[in-house]
Amino acid sequence: MEPEIEDYASGEEQPYSDEQVSEEVDRYRRIVLSACSSLGNLQPVTKAVRSGCFGGEGRPIHCVSGTNMEYVPKDDCLSSLKDIKRYIQMDEQGDGKWVLQWLGEWQVLERDIIPIFTLCVKRLLPSQSPNATDEDREHILKIVTMCVELFVFLTWNMKTESPEVKMRFTQILQMYKRMFAKNEVIFGLLSIAVMHLRKGHNTEREAMLVKGVLYVFRNILAIPDPLISPTSKNMSGLEVHDKLLAILDTELAVDFFMTLLSSADDRRFKDLRPILVDVIYYMFYRVPVSALFDEHGAWFEHSDLKRGGRHPTFGGVYAVSTGEGTIMPVFNAREVLRPFANLFKKPDKIRLPKVEPECPVDYAWRSVDPDAIPILRRIAAVFIESCFNPFIIAMFDDLKTATSIVNDTVPRLLYIAGYFIDVSLANTEIDLGCTCAVVQTQIFGQVMRFTSTYMELKEWSSLEPAMYCIQQILLALSKMRGTKLDSLSENVLSNLFYDGDALDLFVKLCRVYRPTKMRRQCLEQIARLADTFLNTLKAYAESKSGMYIKKKIKRSAKKKALNDASQPSVSDEPVAANGDMGEDETKEPSVPDSDGELEDSGNEGGVSSDDENIDTEQMVERSFDFARFENAFAVNEVAKSFTNLLAPPSAMEYVYPMLYRIAITCQRPFLFFKKRTMDRLLLMFNDELNFPHRVEMLDLVCWIFRQYMVVMDVPDLCKYYKAEGLNNKLAVECVLAFLKNTRFGTSVKPVITRHVVNLLPSNKDTSKNEDDADV
Repeated sequence: MEPEIEDYASGEEQPYSDEQVSEEVDRYRRIVLSACSSLGNLQPVTKAVRSGCFGGEGRPIHCVSGTNMEYVPKDDCLSSLKDIKRYIQMDEQGDGKWVLQWLGEWQVLERDIIPIFTLCVKRLLPSQSPNATDEDREHILKIVTMCVELFVFLTWNMKTESPEVKMRFTQILQMYKRMFAKNEVIFGLLSIAVMHLRKGHNTEREAMLVKGVLYVFRNILAIPDPLISPTSKNMSGLEVHDKLLAILDTELAVDFFMTLLSSADDRRFKDLRPILVDVIYYMFYRVPVSALFDEHGAWFEHSDLKRGGRHPTFGGVYAVSTGEGTIMPVFNAREVLRPFANLFKKPDKIRLPKVEPECPVDYAWRSVDPDAIPILRRIAAVFIESCFNPFIIAMFDDLKTATSIVNDTVPRLLYIAGYFIDVSLANTEIDLGCTCAVVQTQIFGQVMRFTSTYMELKEWSSLEPAMYCIQQILLALSKMRGTKLDSLSENVLSNLFYDGDALDLFVKLCRVYRPTKMRRQCLEQIARLADTFLNTLKAYAESKSGMYIKKKIKRSAKKKALNDASQPSVSDEPVAANGDMGEDETKEPSVPDSDGELEDSGNEGGVSSDDENIDTEQMVERSFDFARFENAFAVNEVAKSFTNLLAPPSAMEYVYPMLYRIAITCQRPFLFFKKRTMDRLLLMFNDELNFPHRVEMLDLVCWIFRQYMVVMDVPDLCKYYKAEGLNNKLAVECVLAFLKNTRFGTSVKPVITRHVVNLLPSNKDTSKNEDDADV
């Protein structure tokens, strides 16, 4: 007895041989092919095709010789469509997606389903078939509904499938996208959705049909085009996304999306909001903001990393010893190192993330057709001015009752919010009030909580768009100051900077980077956010005569009388916002900590040890000192993380301020005295690299190296600062020769000098005091 189709599709292990399995697959394939062959075929027909062919009456069609060939569905095409849907659902229970693959190989979508759909939509419109009966319309509507359901199945993404399945379906999905990029198909989908949304109330079936149409739009927009370089020739036919956008704009589908987005606060469209998030996201899929305002595509070419040639700082000739008594001239850093060791060669083993997570936001930027840029600009302007505020408010209201934020919708919503704020900041013609919804205290607080949750759950791929959203909100708030929205900006910033836990979050973000678990782009976003946050905080603090923050601290439960007598007034003590994070490394005991509290030295005043061990949390208000708060960033984790962006140089306009802050402002250059970190700093001497702030960065690196050489020459200093030596002695000789003949790194007074040599390792307190005196 032959096994049933359901047994094969269930994916259960059967005791069959390879030949039997092959026979079953062939039999299953023939069954599916039979259903596809029963949909219809091409026939020579006249222009006036009677609608009776859909009513099941089998009315004859009069053929005229020489007429056009047109697709004619069979009377039982609805049953065949249902069979195909059933086979796909059965195939979902197993592995391999064989039915979907066969449908793609046979081009059933192009040859049968799309022609049936477009023809039925024409019959369904009253203007096309004024004499159609209600029975005929009901039958046609069932066919249209079944076609839409198959569209959703066929175009659904394969991101949850195995890599082998993804690879097989890549070309099939891209072919489907080309099939849908036609005016008649988009017109048909749009007509069905508008026809039902015009009604004041929809039945459950009609609502599902509208939702299915939006899913189809979402799915075809989500299919990525092949990544093609802008310099490639004769390959523009592979890029369909911009063509699809042009057709959506021509057929008014974009206006339809904008209408739904602007009416997102309507309860009728609550179930459609998550789909609309994906639709607007995929419309600007892989398009950076700079591409909308740069028609020449300069944003796509990373010319700052491609430029070669000598840098003027290496214009002289220096004599360097190789360590073996040989003297050789130095014209530039690369020439002297090539004969011995290539310092700038990338290591064989590069620390990359072990598992590349499935990111809800795709940052693989693509080239944009110049003809599509005006369309994208118009869509962005209309969305910001008409849809942004009501849509954002409605979506964040829904998230208040969400059971989980670990999905694709929330990160994409945060990315969309940040993206269009970025567009509004770049376009001076757009009023800042159009994006004021996201900068409200309530919504901004939700964004901060999402960011904190993603960091605690280690959802790194979701953390990146959350940080991008916060960065753009801070930029918008800074731009609003001094305008008609100044009161709104003042309210949000005052609440943000008053909360000590919120300030601590930014410090923690700078310390959270792990190269084996996070993308390099995530670290770049951390650098951008940190720079934006510190600049905004500094400007706000300078504009206030006095700034206070509230902080949750832990106190020992002592008697109130002793607490009042022994504790000093803490409200006037200038402290950092973040408790232990801003604490000085060389601080001695029995001094006020970063919260202004005195450390307990013992059991005084007859207080029992049980009372001392009981800790209670208490909210206190403290005076804020920005200079002291900056010390929270001058730690090993931040220095190590940010120097990762030096190899190769990226986001240097944000990295340089942080490294300057750590080394010079906070006077902690010794944080860089590690082998791996110093190797990255050596790359700054490569004269073939060109990046923002190169001269300033070279000056900072020279300043660090001058003190590093001092420490390495004094064993006590080397031990005290835990400095690590470099393996490439030739590189050290080259840098020493360069430092002797340049004034780079001399404009700022050094922190570590040769005067600090009387260090006694056996007396730790003495060594700290002497180091503090020099610092």
